Amino acid sequence: MKQQTFEPVTDAAVLREAMDMMAIGNVAVHRAQATNRALGIPNYYSIGGHVVSDRDIDSQSYRTVKE
Repeated sequence: MKQQTFEPVTDAAVLREAMDMMAIGNVAVHRAQATNRALGIPNYYSIGGHVVSDRDIDSQSYRTVKE
């Protein structure tokens, strides 16, 4: 499937609004991750095509999760 290309954003107001929304989302994700860590719930990430938890990252043992 060919990846769709998009025109760059030239309207400063639209760009600022998009950046504000991204910042709000980033704060929410960081808070959720901190809450998970406090509750002992691992956070999962995809690194180089491998699904790892932050516990795996801390222990430097990466594993591939096959679906």
